[in-house]
Amino acid sequence: MSLRLRILLLVTAINVGVLLLVVQAGLAGEGGTAPVPDKAVVEALELAQNALRHGLPDQLSGHYIEYAVVISASGSGSEWIGPQGAEGRMADRRRQLRTRRATGRAGHTLDADGYSLLAAPEEGSWAAVHVGFNDRARREAGAGVRRTFLFLAAGTVLLIAATYLILRNLVLRPLKLLEIASTEVAEGRPPPEVPVPRGGGEMARLLGNFNRMAKEVYEYQGHLEDRVMDTLKRVTATERRLVVAQRLAATGTLAAGFAHEINNPVGGILNAIRKLREGKLSPERREEYLELVQDGVDRIRTIVERILHFTPQQRDPAPVDVAESCRRAVALATHRAQQAGVEISLDLEESLGAVVGDSQELTQALLNLVLNAVDAIEPGKRGSVLVSAISADGEIRVEVKDNGIGMDAETAERCVDLFFSTKPEGEGTGLGLGIVQHIVVDHGGSLEIDSEPHQGTTIRMRFPLSTDK
Repeated sequence: MSLRLRILLLVTAINVGVLLLVVQAGLAGEGGTAPVPDKAVVEALELAQNALRHGLPDQLSGHYIEYAVVISASGSGSEWIGPQGAEGRMADRRRQLRTRRATGRAGHTLDADGYSLLAAPEEGSWAAVHVGFNDRARREAGAGVRRTFLFLAAGTVLLIAATYLILRNLVLRPLKLLEIASTEVAEGRPPPEVPVPRGGGEMARLLGNFNRMAKEVYEYQGHLEDRVMDTLKRVTATERRLVVAQRLAATGTLAAGFAHEINNPVGGILNAIRKLREGKLSPERREEYLELVQDGVDRIRTIVERILHFTPQQRDPAPVDVAESCRRAVALATHRAQQAGVEISLDLEESLGAVVGDSQELTQALLNLVLNAVDAIEPGKRGSVLVSAISADGEIRVEVKDNGIGMDAETAERCVDLFFSTKPEGEGTGLGLGIVQHIVVDHGGSLEIDSEPHQGTTIRMRFPLSTDK
């Protein structure tokens, strides 16, 4: 129910209630009956006064008198005059007059049935008189009540209309304009200025204060949006720098391992070159040593390509082969896993599909997860890390599962926070999983972590499947 309708109903109820109280209190006589016209009261009063002094006349006169009853001062005698049909009512009035006379109460009473007058004990031989009104008196009284009620009803309607118009102009209309302006402010649009009524008052001060507040809020909102966009740009740039820095840090960590792998073929190449320089080899052995040199160089080139694939490069989003990223991440982590005695295995669905993004960033995310899984294996335990990927329901799900120490619920919830690390001080930066989540979200995906203490950890990445061919 609207405020306008509620106020109208409230005003109507109040005015109707006042009307009913006025009718009941001002128009109702004794016993709730309506009074009689003034002319009828005058006729009854003259007859009653004459009756107390001289007794009842032989016949009634006037337009509003139907019957009359008078009792003596002793209470034993009485007289009455009027039509035969009124005898029953006259008998009731005699009993009432005697009862009142016995209590010693003097004075008069008036109602729709008649007028009673009781004399003081020392006045005359007649103690009390009752004059009854006829139907004409009651009809005119009812007509007067109806006219009065109609006037009151018309006045009540006018009062309701006037009250509503005043409330509409002073309260409802300003509130409606206030509602429209506040909606504009809430939705970020320029607020219209609400007209301030003349003459001051609480409503004028309220609307004036609202206009100033709405203007300040709108201006502040514009400045706030600018500051938010500027801050968002700085945060995005910082996140990108963190991704690059963490990638470079991971590259440096892996380079130490790759150096050992490169040393082996380099040693073989140097040995083969030394033999070739001596010039004492047969053509068959010379060809064999040349093949050894070629194999060593190919192996070194493969190792270098792995590192180059992981270096930061500026590229536009394009379809990325998830299976190839998984193989590349596993290849980069194999040396470190072998040093830790951890076996890494791949389980990739055929025709896995692609996601839209950056292949280096996706490889970095996978490499971070694999290295974390390798580091989570307890020393001396036969560790295993499984990297699997499937496509279903329009998405690609990549899982990295280990049988390491696992995490409790609190650690699993915080592990994606930047700079949060469970590794000893100096061994972890706390950027790994934070960078992974950033990359996954940046590719339109989501990250899920299932882990229990001493039961291993499964980290699941979900990416929308690319529809580009």
